[in-house]
Parts: sequence; C-alpha cells; structure tokens
Amino acid sequence: MERNPIFHQTRLRLAAWYTLVMGGILGLSSLGVYSVVAHAYYETIDQGLQSVAKALHKSIEPAWQQPGQLQRLNKEFSLELCVAQTNCLPKTTAIKKSITEAANPVNYYIRLLNRSGKLFASGGMEFDNLPITSELQHWQILTDSSGARYREITLPLYTQKQVSGYLQVARSITDLDQHIAYLRLALVLGLPISMIFVGLSSWWLAGRAMQPVYLSYQQMQQFTADAAHEFRTPLAAMYSTIEAAIKLQQEPKSNGGILDVLKRQNRRLSQLVGDLLLLTRIDQKELTGEYQSCCLNDLISDLIEELAFLAVETKVNLSKQVQILEKLYVMGNEEQLYRLISNLISNAIQATFSGGKVTVFLEKSELYAMIKIQDTGIGIAVEHQQRIFDRFYRVDRDRSRTSGGSGLGLAIAIAIARAHKGNIHVQSQPGLGSTFTVRLPLSS
Repeated sequence: MERNPIFHQTRLRLAAWYTLVMGGILGLSSLGVYSVVAHAYYETIDQGLQSVAKALHKSIEPAWQQPGQLQRLNKEFSLELCVAQTNCLPKTTAIKKSITEAANPVNYYIRLLNRSGKLFASGGMEFDNLPITSELQHWQILTDSSGARYREITLPLYTQKQVSGYLQVARSITDLDQHIAYLRLALVLGLPISMIFVGLSSWWLAGRAMQPVYLSYQQMQQFTADAAHEFRTPLAAMYSTIEAAIKLQQEPKSNGGILDVLKRQNRRLSQLVGDLLLLTRIDQKELTGEYQSCCLNDLISDLIEELAFLAVETKVNLSKQVQILEKLYVMGNEEQLYRLISNLISNAIQATFSGGKVTVFLEKSELYAMIKIQDTGIGIAVEHQQRIFDRFYRVDRDRSRTSGGSGLGLAIAIAIARAHKGNIHVQSQPGLGSTFTVRLPLSS
C-alpha cells in the first residue's frame, strides 16, 4: 500500500481527518472537564465559606444590636478586633476557637463595616493592603498587594430590622489556584500526548480499513495485466489476418473499405491494450530497474521532428524553445519519458485549431527540469482540470471518439511523471489554450 501514491495519500488524509476530529473532541472534552472541576472547586469553597460566615453572623449579630456592642463583642466573643486599625482590644479565646472549629486549617479573616461601608473592626489572618469593597456585592474575589487571592462573602448586620453594618468573611484561595494550575498543566500536556497516540492509532486504523480496498485494487490490477497480456496474441493474429486478406482480395473496391475499418479498429484496440498493460506495469513498479541517464534536450528534439507530420496535417505550428544552453539530464526510463512528452504534445496538437500554435519549452528550476507544452487551443474548463488525469476521463467524448482517443493519454503521462518522482501541473482557460508543465528531478 505504501508503494502506491494514491492509497498512501488517501490513508494519510484519512488518518489526518480522524486525528483532527478526535483532537477536536478531546479538546472540547478537556475544556468541559476543566470547567466542571473548577466549578466544583469554587462551589466547595463557597459552601465552606458560607458556613463559616453564617456561624459568625449568628454569633455577632445579637451582640451587634445591643448598646456598647464593641465591648460586648470583645468580652463575649474575644475577637482580635482593631478599631480604626490603631487600638487593638485584648484577645481571649472564645470566638477564635469558634473560627478554628468552623474553618479548620484554612486561612480566614473577618471585617466589620459600619452602615456607610467604612472599616469598623477586623480580625483573623494577616494580609497585605487588601482593599475594602462595596458591601452591595454578596460574593467577590479580591487580590492583595502580594498577588494572593481571596474569596469574600458579605452579610448584612441588622439593628431593629434595619441594616446597621456589614460582616465580611473571606478565605485565601491560594490552594484552589494551585489545584487549578495543576489541572490546567495536566490538560495542556496531556492533550498533545494524547494526540500523538491518536495520530498513530489513526494511521494504523486507516491502513486496516483500506486493506480490503487495496486487495481488491491489486486483484483488479492483476486482472487488467493478465487480460491485456492475453488480448495481445489474438489481436496480433487478427491484424495479420486482416493484412493478408487485404493483399489477397480480388475486388479491392468492394471489400477494401471494410477491411480497412477492421484494421484501424484492431490497431486502436491493440493500442488500448498496450496502454493498460503499461499503466499496470508502472503501478506495480516493474520498470524502476530500467532507469538510466536521459537527455531531455535530445528527447524533445526527436519528438518535435517525429510529430511534425501530425502538426502539418492539422495545420498547427509546432516549435520548441530551449531557455538554457546546457543539456539537462534526468534519471529515468527513456521510453516512458518519450511516451510522457509525446502524449502531451499530441494532445496539444489535437486540441488546437488550424492556424494555431504549439510550443514546447525546456527550462531549469533549481534541482528540477521543467518541460512546458503550451498551445492556443480550446482550453479546459476549471471543473474538468482536476479530473483530466483520471483514467478513461474525456472532456469532449464525441471529439475523443473521432480522434481515436481512449482517455488514457493523460493518465499514462501523470503515472510516468510520478514514477519518476515528478508531477504535472495544468493551467488553462477555455478559448485561450492550455499549458501543461512537467517537473522532473535532475540527475545528480
């Protein structure tokens, strides 16, 4: 399968598409996992923080509603409170114990704000210049001057059913940020590694899926080769018989036309069988051992001379233009290269009207030789340009039948070019002509 460029490219495309689709699925799945886990982390923290805040609110609000609330809070709950952040009251252990029991080992702080939102008292963990936020926001995330982040909840404190202050409780979410960072790192590193395994698996699965198709293709190739080989003998015998009948006929005018038709169709069928056999041999890499150094300059000169009669018959001006002085050599099978260029020139002549022009250019581009066959013929529509190299595909079937074409000329040309590690590119506009460019690697 690897030796056949069509199946190799198809397998590569299948593997690439499968990898791309699986990559998209894995990417969306990773994003979903990340969102769900991050949301779960935040939900857990919010639930714990809300429990602590409600416990503190339940303890602080009754004392907050009585006259002399600050002293009572200090005496009853033993908060480490600092009024105006200057006079700190003495510490006892009651409320500190409540915070420890409610918060476990997580770092918490509390702040009391008056009705206007100004800091009244604070306590708990130390922090660096944490801003005082609007009491109207129930949940917030704050960042201090050192970059540490805190999750904060604000609960109102009521006196006679009117808001008289606010309780703000917050905890550090540094541990959450670390967990999220580890999760993000695991997903970022895991996705490319997963994609590598998906790509390898895709390549293997594509090969397994295409194996039956490739076996069928091999059987079809073998059948074509066997059939073409078997057809050659009876066709040759038929041709010889027709030749003998023409020579021995007594009334040339009565039977000559019929025999000439049989002879012409026999020759056409023999050419078709030969083309099929050549394509099969190229596909099966049976001619690679016959490669040798071939001079393209001489090859093109011989073809121009040989096909001059066809150009004269159709009244087409056939010429060549060699853009370089040196001779260009490529490694290949001279007979195949001859057939490649001959097919392109013949097609160009047949596609050009009387009085038109076909020009063959020979150029050099870095490590490649470039042969351009340019005509002023009918051109090829864009929708046909991708399929003209398919076997038995003909743009104008009626014209192909009258000219004797079988639809294999360009298929043979592209097969020979690929067998020589080259390619063929076409540029064409209907009514303005076509340019076929053959690119072959130069011999070192």
